[in-house]
Amino acid sequence: MNRNILQLKIYSCGFDWEEFNRKIAEFCRISHIDSAAQRNMELAMEELVKNNISAFIEHNDERGLPIEITFRHYGVYDGVEMAIRYGGERYDPIYDGDELSALLAKKLFASVKFGYDGTNRITVEF
Repeated sequence: MNRNILQLKIYSCGFDWEEFNRKIAEFCRISHIDSAAQRNMELAMEELVKNNISAFIEHNDERGLPIEITFRHYGVYDGVEMAIRYGGERYDPIYDGDELSALLAKKLFASVKFGYDGTNRITVEF
């Protein structure tokens, strides 16, 4: 595992949530990311990916899979970036998704960027 980059792919809406949390924990351990930042990363995965994007894709007969997630760590004091890519129709989980999950997720981020060019892309910084 690269100590600065963690790449994850979700091929099914019934993905193993606990396995992804274990991978995030290991990435944080080897990258010296503190427990508060780790918890924010796990919450972002839960609120953006599990409760919003995955639910949207599942509702659309799983069109849009796979979901690709990349975490980049820029150093001890520089934070973490999370980039998510998925197919299907345009769907911005912050503005089109579940309001409560979106509200919780927005509180975690220093910035949020969404784009669509046939592929949905969202980038958040912690």
